[in-house]
Amino acid sequence: MSGPRAAGWLLGAGVIIMISLATVTGRRYSSPFPPLSISLSSEVTPLSDFAGISLGFRKLTADIAWVQMLIYYGTDEAATPWKEVENGGGRYPLFLAYCQRVARIDPYFKHIFYYGGAVLGWNLNRLDEAETLLKEGIQANPKEWRFQQFLAGLAFQKNHNVNKLSEFLQGFVDQDDCPNLLRSILANIYKKQKQYKKAIEVWTIVYNTQDPIYLKRAESQINELSSMEAENRP
Repeated sequence: MSGPRAAGWLLGAGVIIMISLATVTGRRYSSPFPPLSISLSSEVTPLSDFAGISLGFRKLTADIAWVQMLIYYGTDEAATPWKEVENGGGRYPLFLAYCQRVARIDPYFKHIFYYGGAVLGWNLNRLDEAETLLKEGIQANPKEWRFQQFLAGLAFQKNHNVNKLSEFLQGFVDQDDCPNLLRSILANIYKKQKQYKKAIEVWTIVYNTQDPIYLKRAESQINELSSMEAENRP
């Protein structure tokens, strides 16, 4: 068999073997991720998500979606061209959709449910949307019992039960994966209740994370609360 013909035969045989292996592997391997129809179902999903997932970069695609969600939430709506269309003013109407985009690409990215639930439930006061996101988290991660706790915290928020809410938040602040947003909410509750020492303790935890978003605020609050505590000492 001549050289070119042999090379062509070997190439064809290699393709057939690869297709056969892919077929067998596909039968044995069940992807832990949602199908594309669900992964791309958020209303803010761009075409690049399809490309990233199709090329096998699902985790990286989720990370990019996470960063873009943070950019969306961190951008002053008054300076954005879509304010007129979405009726902005600090409400971030597409925030749930941005969170769902991340969660549906990678439902095991648990921090998106904690962070998104906290923003929706406490910062934006959209409790129903917070519950929707958390229930998606529970469905994807049924053993993550803290999502159930989060739902309980939203119930305290709905009922304006500040004492129960602060008790709930206190159970989270020492955990490494607790969003600093939750810690800041608890610190502000303590501040309003004039429990300055407890507020300082929480802001100290925030400061020790060295999160650049909260670092200056934590330092400022610690100094302010220390002065307030000193003034209120008997």
